[in-house]
Amino acid sequence: MAIQRIKMAEEVGDAPVVQRLWLVRHGTTQWNQEQRFFGHSDVPLSAVGEVQARWLADALSLAPITTIYSSDLVRASRTAEIIAGRQRHAVSLNISPLWRELSFGLWEGLTYPYIAEHFKHDLGFFTDPFHYSPPGGEQFSLFVQRVQDAFLELVHAAKSGTGDIVLVSHAGVLRALLCYLLMVPFERQWQFRVDPGSLSALDFVLSDEPVHDTVSLVTLNLHSSSLAVSVCQEEPSTTNQSSAEGSSQHV
Repeated sequence: MAIQRIKMAEEVGDAPVVQRLWLVRHGTTQWNQEQRFFGHSDVPLSAVGEVQARWLADALSLAPITTIYSSDLVRASRTAEIIAGRQRHAVSLNISPLWRELSFGLWEGLTYPYIAEHFKHDLGFFTDPFHYSPPGGEQFSLFVQRVQDAFLELVHAAKSGTGDIVLVSHAGVLRALLCYLLMVPFERQWQFRVDPGSLSALDFVLSDEPVHDTVSLVTLNLHSSSLAVSVCQEEPSTTNQSSAEGSSQHV
């Protein structure tokens, strides 16, 4: 129904405003390569991560970007700053804890094999995150709501501006956002591969209609192949079981 109204608006000359949202996962870190759970732990980019961030900045340098949103964790905010620095004109840089990764509580800094051995009675999160949480960590339902609320604030601000928007965040945030917008069950979030230093994009119409009705996935997990080879060798596969066995899919 919404698409039909958009076509009718185009026919009478009242073209809808299509918003481009670039989704960026921060560059890699040493903990990514060691497959440790980050959550809210503030770990900086590695040397490879800095190079990835510069590649992202080059890839986005010609896009008509006016606003960049970022998690306040340094691996994301540093990536965002590098991207902003390559723009041809000044951009608004909005850094907020709302875009942080899920907090993993007592699991932060640990690997999955260690967790599986020492937290044998707390592993329900990996198969049913809506009903089980990491010990001392954030409830998944509250995390999802946080991401949705932050996105709705982004959309509201976009209606009074122009140009492309960039969001620099974490794997869990970006997958949760993709599931929410594309109406994919959150249990299938692992099917979205979002590597460190990768670039994805969504288009949606700025209107009174729900974003779900007009959104389209333009590109997913684009990155520099020369860099991705060395990084992805450190990543687990994207199946549900393997993703549970490495934090790099959720940091």
